[in-house]
Amino acid sequence: MGTEQQKKGQIQIFAKNIRGVAQGQILEESRYTKNTAGGRHVQNGSGGGVNNDANRGRQIPKTTEVLEIERLTDLDDGSANDGTGTNTKKGLIFGKTYTFKVKKYTNGAPPNLKSIRWALSYTDPDTGVYYENNLQGDVRGETIKIAFTGNTNTCGCNVEIKAYISNIKKGGVLKIWKHNRFRWFDGKRVEDELKERVDNKKPWSINQSGTSLCGMACLFYLFAKEQPQAYKTFAKRLFRTGEATFNQYTVKPAEELLEKKVNTKGYPMNTGSMPLIDYVTLAGTRNTDNPKYKGGDEEFRAINWPWVVTNLSEKLLGYKEVSSNGVYDPTKKPRHYNKRIVWKMIEDINEQISQGYRLMLMIDSDLIDETEDKLSNLFALEYHWVVLETPIATLQNLNGKGEIFYTLNFKVYSWGGNTVYLKAPITMDHFIHNYYGYVKVK
Repeated sequence: MGTEQQKKGQIQIFAKNIRGVAQGQILEESRYTKNTAGGRHVQNGSGGGVNNDANRGRQIPKTTEVLEIERLTDLDDGSANDGTGTNTKKGLIFGKTYTFKVKKYTNGAPPNLKSIRWALSYTDPDTGVYYENNLQGDVRGETIKIAFTGNTNTCGCNVEIKAYISNIKKGGVLKIWKHNRFRWFDGKRVEDELKERVDNKKPWSINQSGTSLCGMACLFYLFAKEQPQAYKTFAKRLFRTGEATFNQYTVKPAEELLEKKVNTKGYPMNTGSMPLIDYVTLAGTRNTDNPKYKGGDEEFRAINWPWVVTNLSEKLLGYKEVSSNGVYDPTKKPRHYNKRIVWKMIEDINEQISQGYRLMLMIDSDLIDETEDKLSNLFALEYHWVVLETPIATLQNLNGKGEIFYTLNFKVYSWGGNTVYLKAPITMDHFIHNYYGYVKVK
């Protein structure tokens, strides 16, 4: 009886397929536990579900990733940058919004489309620094609209539109070219022009061509000559991003200049045969200073008055000593001047050069042309700037009567030509009638 009382209230189970512990727990050591009690009863190990007469394996949630992205917005034309000057290709442009969408997944769309993330990656063409995500905030969803505004640093390079769920390196990638800000200008030609001016040491290649940007040409000639690498960096960035800063002066031309198209020969429209990089720098700087100049062959609005040249000499080029002497006065042509006045002017110019100043001469373009003025063009607007490269030499001559007279010769930079002496020495009268003054910098 004692033994029977000890067993009272206990249930004894005799089975080969059930294991237990004293606490009454069941240990499941296989994918399912099979109990037979008057029929077939199956308990699946994965989720405790029950079915009859069939065994079901554990259900593992499926994983998926973005495989392919598509662009829903049309791309825009711009230069092919292949050296032809006129070929075009498609690409993104600054200031426009484009729509992108996930097109394919590795294993179907995810249950929650908000699990899809987006990124915009690119490598800075100037520094080589790689930016993995240039988008603002945590951008999610199956479709995205990207407004290419604000950051101009992505211009002039390939950008990568990325969509992913769990790993940015394993998601979908769409590579697209984004045009330079001067998108119609051939980037290969721009590179060649900069190489000519800097690497080949020919800053005199800078050419205003059919524009009235002679003052800008003189400034950038000095820039390229005396600070070649800084000039190159400035010019490349201005071409690529539409904005460049040097010595705390920022050049940022208007949209109409950035959208300047080229003629059939690949030169900027309405500029003659102006090199592309010279349009970018010269016209871009003049438009920044005077928005009324629209980047064409306008004459009066493109003119660089002395205060414009002095201002940019200080703020852009960074010269510490800048001053001007003289004033534009086309009515001086028919006047008679005492030779002493002419001698004094020449001596002053030569003294400035001897003291290490760079001189930009304000002249009538006839000064460096072998053709003398005629009555028909006596008062024509031929205001011009040149860079004086040598002291003015005075040459003694004898006329047919055996009388002594003097002619002048000097070397200048002008109109994209090599800095050579005048085609022929000029008379002192010719000099005084076509010379107005100078801006000196150091």
